Amino acid sequence: MTKNPFDVTEMFKAFDPAEMSKIFQPQNMFSMFQPQQKSMFDMDGIIKANQRNFEALQEANKSAASAYKDMLDKQMEVFGTMTKAVREQVQWAEDTAGPDTLKAKTAAMNEAVEEALVMMKKLADAQRKATEAAYEQVKGQVSEAVEELQKKK
Repeated sequence: MTKNPFDVTEMFKAFDPAEMSKIFQPQNMFSMFQPQQKSMFDMDGIIKANQRNFEALQEANKSAASAYKDMLDKQMEVFGTMTKAVREQVQWAEDTAGPDTLKAKTAAMNEAVEEALVMMKKLADAQRKATEAAYEQVKGQVSEAVEELQKKK
């Protein structure tokens, strides 16, 4: 559901007498003049202190994306290799052979496509398993790190 851009209900809530009276309560008035307290954590400092780790993570993610693209390229290479020879045979059959040969070549093309797809799936499954194994390894390290943090309370 989209919000009506002409609905000013939210804007007028600021002018509600109960809300207006809160602004003029002494503790609220004086709080406006108090310096803002610092956050419990210096997030800028944390980010700066870990800048090289953020950069390393960014590079690792680029590398993972590149590996995934490489796997997709290899899948397409498998498909192209498996179907190229059959396409050439089908072209020859269309030019020189009769319908029976063409039917056999069509069946061969179907088999090549099926086999290519099976191999492409094997590549994807291997990639998935490698990713799962890497995650399981890190997952254990995360659990250990959390336990260490809890000990420091």
